[in-house]
Amino acid sequence: MKKGLKITIIVLGILVGIIALDTLQAKIFDNSPILKIRNNLDDGSTDYVDKGIFVNYYHCSNNEKVTTWKGTKFTCSVKESKKDEFDFYLTKLENQNTIKFKNYYTTYDRTIFLASNIDEFYVKDLDANITLKTYLSTTFQTLTDGIKHITDKLDKVNIYRDGGTTVYKSKDKDITLITCNKINGSKNIYIGDYQIEYTDDICE
Repeated sequence: MKKGLKITIIVLGILVGIIALDTLQAKIFDNSPILKIRNNLDDGSTDYVDKGIFVNYYHCSNNEKVTTWKGTKFTCSVKESKKDEFDFYLTKLENQNTIKFKNYYTTYDRTIFLASNIDEFYVKDLDANITLKTYLSTTFQTLTDGIKHITDKLDKVNIYRDGGTTVYKSKDKDITLITCNKINGSKNIYIGDYQIEYTDDICE
């Protein structure tokens, strides 16, 4: 056998072995083949498909990873949108004719005040009902981030030219939330029912 032909056969044998090993590791372990061409789809169900010599590797949007033989039809399941489980509500006290604000929760230089006719502010997160102060103090977030999760579900009804004090409301939830941002430095938060309005004694 000529030396050149022998070398060619050896090289071909090595290539076949590499392809075989690559195909086996991809199919057995649902891995992407090393020898591949990537087709980025991002169509809502499939992020991309790695097309190998004998197999295709599907990386689905729901993190499912599947390797199939060439010619096998496969479709990733559509990624279901996670239900928004975050919600909140107020419980109120009866026979409160004069509404004042009471200190509810303080962190660093900011304080949340509840109207005196509000018994508690509850947050529903992942099927658990917890108080607002517990939610803010145990969920590893800043006060600003925690309040934003709430105001994102409310209607922004007014922004005042006192530095940026903002009033949020929801008639359905019977809530008013006022985030102070006055030039004098007040950044406190006031929470009451839907009837509460921004007045001069708020944010002082």
